[in-house]
This record gives sequence, C-alpha cells and structure tokens, in this order.
Amino acid sequence: MLALVVAVVLVGAALAVITLTRTSGAPATPVAQSYLAAWSRRDFAAMALLVEHPPTDFAAIHQRVIDDLNVASWQYRLDSVKTHGSTADAAYTSHLVLAGLGTWDHPGTVHLARVFGRWMVEWTPAAIYPTLPAGGHFSVQRTWPPRAPVLGAGGTVLAGPADVITVGLQGNAVASPALVTTALTQAGIDSGAITAALKSAAAHPTQFVPVVDLSAARYDQVKPIIFRVPGTRFQRHTGQTSVTPDLAAHVVGSVGPITAEQLRQMGAPYEASDSIGQVGIEAQYERQLAGTPGGIIQVVAADGATVGSGPIFTISGKAGKPVQTTIDLHTEQAAEAALNSVKQPAALVAIRASTGEVLAAVSRPDTTPFDRALTGQYPPGSTFKVVTSAALLASGLTPDSPTVCPKTLTVQGRTFKNFEGESSPDISFQRAFAISCNTAFISMAGNLPASALLSMAGQFGFGTQPQPGLPVFGGQIPTPVDEVDKVASAIGQGRVLASPLQMAGVAAAVAGGTVHPPRLVVGAADDTAKGVALPQPVVTGLRSMMAAVVAGGSGAPARVAGGSPVYGKTGTAEFGNATPPATHAWFIGFRDDVAFAVVIEGGGVGGMVAAPIAAKFLKGL
Repeated sequence: MLALVVAVVLVGAALAVITLTRTSGAPATPVAQSYLAAWSRRDFAAMALLVEHPPTDFAAIHQRVIDDLNVASWQYRLDSVKTHGSTADAAYTSHLVLAGLGTWDHPGTVHLARVFGRWMVEWTPAAIYPTLPAGGHFSVQRTWPPRAPVLGAGGTVLAGPADVITVGLQGNAVASPALVTTALTQAGIDSGAITAALKSAAAHPTQFVPVVDLSAARYDQVKPIIFRVPGTRFQRHTGQTSVTPDLAAHVVGSVGPITAEQLRQMGAPYEASDSIGQVGIEAQYERQLAGTPGGIIQVVAADGATVGSGPIFTISGKAGKPVQTTIDLHTEQAAEAALNSVKQPAALVAIRASTGEVLAAVSRPDTTPFDRALTGQYPPGSTFKVVTSAALLASGLTPDSPTVCPKTLTVQGRTFKNFEGESSPDISFQRAFAISCNTAFISMAGNLPASALLSMAGQFGFGTQPQPGLPVFGGQIPTPVDEVDKVASAIGQGRVLASPLQMAGVAAAVAGGTVHPPRLVVGAADDTAKGVALPQPVVTGLRSMMAAVVAGGSGAPARVAGGSPVYGKTGTAEFGNATPPATHAWFIGFRDDVAFAVVIEGGGVGGMVAAPIAAKFLKGL
C-alpha cells in the first residue's frame, strides 16, 4: 500500500515537472500579441495585467499620450519577437492618426521576461517611444501654412494677409451679457457666435474667448460701438482679410474662429483653436485656400527640457492654392461707392456682357451674411418687361408696333393700373416700354400663349440653377394658373422672382446678344459654359427700346454725359400687403460691355431712386 502511494506521488511530481517545463518554454509571442491588441483598443487595464509591476499611473501615462498628440485612432502591429533565453524583444509598428495633423508611423520595442514561468512585459516609458523618459511627455507644435489669397481680375489680391483684430470676451469682466449681445449684434456680428462665446466665457472666466475676426478697416467702423462694452477684449494679429468691407461681408468673405458646429462639419484636420472661412469664397473654398497644417513632435522631459537634438517627427503641411475670381476691383469699388448714400437694404451687380463674368457684387448692409446681390429673391417688376418684350418681338412685333396705354385694365375681375396713372390712346410698343406702361404690356401679353413667355424666360436663364462658384438664385417664373397670373408675370409681378445677379444677366444678354451663365470663380462648373445667342431681331429691338428708356423715358436719371449711351429699364416692383403696396426700386441696363442691376428694397420708384444710383456707378467707372 505504501509503495502504491509513493508511486502516485512520484508520477504526480513528474507531471508537475513536465507542465512547468512546457510553460516556461512557451514562446513570448502570444503575450506580446495580447499586449499590443489591448493597447490598440485602449484597454489599459488589460495591458496592466500583462505587465510586471505596472506603475500606479499606468493608465494615466497612456491617456496623456492620447491627449498630448490628439490621437484620433491608433493601431499597434507586432512585427517580430526575438527570444534570448528568459527575455524577449517584441518589435512593433505604431500607426497613429493625429487629429488636425496627419499620420505618424514609428517603430517601437516591448521587452518581456519570464517571471515565475510566465512571460510578462517589463515596462518602462520606452515601451511607448524609445527616448521617452520617466515623467516625460510628447509636445506637438502645429502650424498652418500661410492662407492662399483670393484673386480678382488681373491677379489683383482681393483677400490676403493683413492686420486682423480678434474681438473676444473675458467672462469675469462681462457686466451684462445682454449689453454685450446688443452691442456686438449692432456691429454686425453673428448672434450664434456671440451666444457661444458668452457661454464659453462664463465657463472659463479668466480666458480670452474669441468671437470673430475683423479686418482693421471693419474694426475701425464698429470700434465706437463695442470697444467700451465691459467684458470685450481685442487682439491684433496678422490674418486673412478682404480689401473692402463689402467683399469681406459677402462675395469674397472673411476668416474667423471656428465654431463648434463648424468643427463637427469640417472634421480633420481642423481643431477648436483654428480659424476658417465664414462666408463667401473664403468659406466655399476653405480647404483649397487653407491647405493642410504641418507640425513637429518632440519628446519633453519632466523638467520641461527637450529630449534629443530636435523633433522626433516632422509632418509637412501643404500650402493652399489661390482662388481666382472675375471680380474687377475698380468696378467693385465704383459699385460700393454708388450705394454709399443708400440707407435701405440694396444691391448692385455688374457683369461683363460679352462673357458673363461678374465684375462687381455689392450687398448692403454689409453687417449681415445675407447676400441679396446673388441670392436675393425679389419680384423684378417692370425690369422683367425686357423678357416679355423679347417674347413679343419674337412673335412678330417691332418697336414701332402700335398699342394702347389705358389708365387701367381689368382682367378676369382684377384691375391693373399704371403706377403713375399715365395713359395714352395711341402709343408705340417702344414708347410703352420707355414709359413702362403696365396696361399696354398686359394687353399685348394677353395675345401671347403662356408657353411663349415661359420659353423666352427660360432662354434668359430663369428657372435654371447657375453654378458660378457660389450659391446664387437663378430666378423663377411658374406656369400661370390663369389669365390673371399670366399677365401679372408679364409685368414682373405675380409669382415671378429674380435676384439682382439674374437681372444683370438679362441686361447683359441684350448688350452682348448672347445669354451667358454668370461666371465668378475660375474653374467652377459654369466657367466654360457656352452662351446661347438670342435671335438678332429680338436683340436689335430690345437695344432700341432700352435706349429710349434712358433717352426720353422713365430711366432718364440714369444718363451720363459724354461717352457711350446708357441703355436701361426701370422697375417699380410691388410687394407686401400694405395699401398702397410698398415697392422695390429697380434699374437694369448696360453701357458698352458693362451690364448691371440695381435694387433698393422698399425704395419706391425705380426711375427716381435706382436710376440715379446706376448713373453714379457708371460715372465711377
């Protein structure tokens, strides 16, 4: 019995020896793989279980790597394991995607040893990076390349490096959030940006919280409104700004601090501290203009000293590329100056008639992001009679064709009248156009099939979606639901809508004889689109009639002494439900190769209000 027990014990011992030998001789590879797999999924607890004597701040050390490098994702791949008796070296490749910067791949080594028969990781900070010391960390210096300029005709810089003032807030100095909001809103700063900045300033009361970047010229304009408001702070630096406040407000745009919503939309490589284009071309072509950031990564010791002779990795940024536009600075400045005396919201667009190139686009006020010049939707009023006249001329009428201009005209129970009560029992088509007789046009258009006006409007670009490089409104003329709707469309009322850009294009088509899609940004979808020629009798008739408007009709205030004649068409477009209705003041026209449209919201009579603005613009050229 005793011998049997001894035999059993001996067999058990032998089995134990065999088991121990197999464990101690197992390869280190599975442990290395498990460690790197846990690291890849950021399971620091699982990593620590594989480490001999992990430091108490093991997880915090690894989390700081993520924070310092702003790691968006990472992966650790085992390359090889070399065993040296009871120790092993596991070579791996670290693949880090750094948010806002790029990709960093670097090799590393994890050392392992057999401890009581198990392979364990012998951890030091060098397992993260070979030169990372105890208590050390990574430092990232990230920089954007200089922002590329927005260029105008002839390579003129419309937006480039210049002094910029960042308007900000300091929370512990804000006496009244309501006062801050009122003042900054009055200065034309976006209400959403103000609200977000106030919230951030309250959470970080001692920090400078940026609200918006302003050009030096724009800051000088609004300084009296915002400078003395308790809590406002200002920092001057070099940034990107447009050469005029009007260009900065709309077409060219401006650059300012990125908002949380914009950061979510833009994604990599943007960070919360960056600035981006806010409106216009600066926003639409942000990635082209900004390029991509570069930077350097350094190892820093616990005492703040840089480890080694320089960066351990450099990521090269990519320079942005300029955006070339058709805007002519001289024409733009003339358009801006022409609107300086206007108090109401207004817009002026100028186009090169022979090509469709947008030479100027001004939208007032310049304190709001709404670009009424390109995207405004207005009833065009009598300026649309150019399109109606084209349809009438195409149907066989001539400028000398006779018509009548009664004081009022009733269609299916609705009475139409002439704005200034004019009337004539015997009048030519051209004279009716020159004095903008509504009843004459309603009478003549009543003889046209609805399809004729819709077709001609389509030839002038109504109902299309132009793609000049920025969002624009291409006009609309819905199919009439009845005879009243049809004749209302003929005089630019009813449901007809147009932008100033669209109506400048109508004038340009008459001037050049060809309808060109508007061109603004070189390389945009419509940049090389071919124009469509209008029938020559239509063009000849319209030119004669538009000349008569300025020579002796409702557009006489648009005359400019000397030089080439001015051609035009007035418009007084009713809107709203007031009695009598309020009216927008319109004038469209051309002189030589420059076509234009002017609209003054609620301005009144086009010939009296908008036509003189057109003359001022042309004199400025």
